[in-house]
Amino acid sequence: MRSNFDYYRPLSADEAVQLKHELGKSAVFWAGGTDLMLKWKRELIHPEHCIDLTSIPNLDYVDIDDPDCVRIGSMATLAGLAKTCCEDPHLRTIARVAAIMDTVQTRTIATIGGNLCNASPAADLIPPLIAMAAVLQVRGPGGTRRLAVEDLMRGPGQTSLRNDELVEEIQIPRCPKRHASSYRRIDRTVVDIALVSAATAITLDDDDCIVDARISLGAVAPTVIRSPDAESRLKGTPLKELDGTLRQAVGEAASMDASPIDDVRASAEYRTAMVKVLVRRAVSYTHLTLPTICFKCRSRGAAEH
Repeated sequence: MRSNFDYYRPLSADEAVQLKHELGKSAVFWAGGTDLMLKWKRELIHPEHCIDLTSIPNLDYVDIDDPDCVRIGSMATLAGLAKTCCEDPHLRTIARVAAIMDTVQTRTIATIGGNLCNASPAADLIPPLIAMAAVLQVRGPGGTRRLAVEDLMRGPGQTSLRNDELVEEIQIPRCPKRHASSYRRIDRTVVDIALVSAATAITLDDDDCIVDARISLGAVAPTVIRSPDAESRLKGTPLKELDGTLRQAVGEAASMDASPIDDVRASAEYRTAMVKVLVRRAVSYTHLTLPTICFKCRSRGAAEH
């Protein structure tokens, strides 16, 4: 592990971006540092400059006052997210996902922005955020731009961010109709990363018919992926017809989109089989939650380990 590096502590996002622009690829952003330190110790990276983001004000927040979306600062910690109480079902899902990640100590420093930008196919927060159609606000030298979380990953550890860009905010759009979401994963221990995971988000119209469905899968491809075929089997379906047979068919369809690998943690065959199970469970839990959500307050959410 390299012990000699230059340390910078910018006081604004613009200053951090400008530093990264000037220092180039030899510099890294430091958020919580939990993933970065592991890579550093394993000598997967050799940074010469470290840009600490922890002193930048106004990046650690959860804003529920915007009528169009829930806004989460990229430096919001997992512990902070886990304690969030909100009537919005999607934010409740994120809070419950954050609560099952890592150890208690790690959650106090690990950030949502760091989890996303680490770009692991097994990341816990990426599948539900993709299912929720979340969007990132990204800052670069030329200003800000929007980037769908679905378009963030390019491969394991690789993102579509430019070298001098910084994720400032995660935006989860609100829905005027009834909607619910759920996340399921299988792991070896409670603090392990997912062997395979699945997230769903379903929206109903006034007639209790599914007008939108999004299903995302983690740890079964080089990036977190969606399953268009599985989603299409749900769209247009009256909620009362979402029975066990249809849920099973949705799980089967999702497994066809998976392309996992064999590794020391699980076989490709096992991961493919578990996609069927997790998608069925996620849809089932969302199905149970949807009828109880009030149109106005959207007072219940769905997410369980």
